[in-house]
Amino acid sequence: MNESLRISLWQHGIFLLVLFLVLAPLSFLILGSFSTARLPGDFSLHTMGLVNYISVYADASTLDLFANTIIYVGGSAALGIVLAVALAWLVERTNMPGKIFLYAGVPTTLAMPGMLQAMAWVLLFSPRIGFVNTWMKDIFGPGAPVIDVYTLEGMICLEGVRLVPTAFLMLVPLMRSMDPSLEEAAAVSGARPASTLRKVTLKLLAPALVAVMIYQAMTALEVFEIPGILGLPAGIYVFSTKIYAIVRTATFMPVYGQANALAMVYVLIAVATTVLYTRLISRAERYTIVTGKGYRPRQFDLGRWRIPAFIAALFFLFISIVLPFVVFLYASFLPYLQAPSAAAFKVMTLKNYRLLAEYGEVGSALRNTFMMVVTTATATVALSFVVSLVVVRSKFWARKLLDQLAFVPHAIPGIVMGIAFFWLFLKLDFLPLYGTIWAISIGFTISFLSYGTRSMNAALLQIHKELEEAAYVSGAPPWRTMWRVFVPLMMPTFVGVWIWVVLHAVRIAGMPLILAEGPGNQVLAILIWNMWDEGYVPAVAAIGTLLMISLLLLTVLVRIIGFRRHAMQMVGG
Repeated sequence: MNESLRISLWQHGIFLLVLFLVLAPLSFLILGSFSTARLPGDFSLHTMGLVNYISVYADASTLDLFANTIIYVGGSAALGIVLAVALAWLVERTNMPGKIFLYAGVPTTLAMPGMLQAMAWVLLFSPRIGFVNTWMKDIFGPGAPVIDVYTLEGMICLEGVRLVPTAFLMLVPLMRSMDPSLEEAAAVSGARPASTLRKVTLKLLAPALVAVMIYQAMTALEVFEIPGILGLPAGIYVFSTKIYAIVRTATFMPVYGQANALAMVYVLIAVATTVLYTRLISRAERYTIVTGKGYRPRQFDLGRWRIPAFIAALFFLFISIVLPFVVFLYASFLPYLQAPSAAAFKVMTLKNYRLLAEYGEVGSALRNTFMMVVTTATATVALSFVVSLVVVRSKFWARKLLDQLAFVPHAIPGIVMGIAFFWLFLKLDFLPLYGTIWAISIGFTISFLSYGTRSMNAALLQIHKELEEAAYVSGAPPWRTMWRVFVPLMMPTFVGVWIWVVLHAVRIAGMPLILAEGPGNQVLAILIWNMWDEGYVPAVAAIGTLLMISLLLLTVLVRIIGFRRHAMQMVGG
């Protein structure tokens, strides 16, 4: 009886903790949207009203904000899905040579942080300092056409390229497992490969393509770094950058209530797309095209297009990961920024790397980042594990609600979660969290909880209950069963989630820019953002080069762990 009571209290404690960490910041976000006080946190009756909503949505610029966001999100998702479908089709459904390089290389592009990728594009295509534009002026004269990256089109192109690896990983299994009978019937009827692809393959994939596109649109909607680097200098705002501008770049005291009011529409859009995505996934069975039969889809013969297709695929990898790395590596050895030339190579120096070792703020940012990512990754793994234990392994009355609460942060963009936790930490003034790396860690942990619980749920479902029942029969208490049974079997999942969180926490700038305060609490993403904003481009290039190498090694490690888990499952099956 006492044991059952302790288990029940533990489950209720986990439920209340997640309930508080998810709903408390969102509640303050909603209350803050009605607050007209100049100082955040004042929720007295005389400061509450609809003034913020009227000010924001009666402003003519808000219509442009909506238009920019719709164009940016729609264009990025469309471009990303087209490129992902093409690459997945080439890898799984054609006889293109060198497919293993593409299959391994496309996911590796996830190692390239969006902020650094955007900065590399600025170094290449800025109208004033861009290397490509400088070359064109040298060749064709001052009147040569200029490629301007500070445009909505530039933002769409870069974000579209960045959305490809996730969509590629989603589409490859579908392409691989598709029943080839309908395509073979079309071929027998005399249809050309292009016609079969358009009229049969893509139509069979339509529900999955729509689901992937919605997921990609949700991702583009919450991205801050690319619109921040490419859009803010040109005054092109989307939701995420407008909220940041209200809070962080206001000339006078920021109007926090207006930022909250704007964030509320952001939340509604994100939740609506999440609901649509979930409903679409739940209805996918009626469009099933994969069965239990053992077959391999027929591969299309590209003929004379085999080599051009391979070159095009390699070009995608080049612009996604090789080109940004080369640009940053080159700029990191320059005493001052200049286009590549013989003279530039003669003056190369290690000064920027020595500066990183001597500059105190770099060391402080590295220490803060290390503490932040280790804390975030460990807390995410631990909290996700205990939540999944309650959801998958218990009969707790609110386990389904707990699972849904854990998924809610996935629908809330990072910049909005940053605003939400900003209000929460200001109200909890007895806990000195605001402006510290611990505030960032808490915000990130809740944001990554949805991914962590999904991974843990899947892993726990693969562990048969007989193992824990045997431990209970042997007299082992629940904590010992957890430590001796679940932890060893789930260690690959723990490590995979831990590294995934590290990869994402170190590269995201939106939430840290809202929650961090003061130079002593800077993390690496904020330091890079501030140094770029202040014009220390070669120093940023040196930091970025080292960061890219580190993230690339971590990404390769994740892939190795993933392949090992797959091999273990195959052996176990």
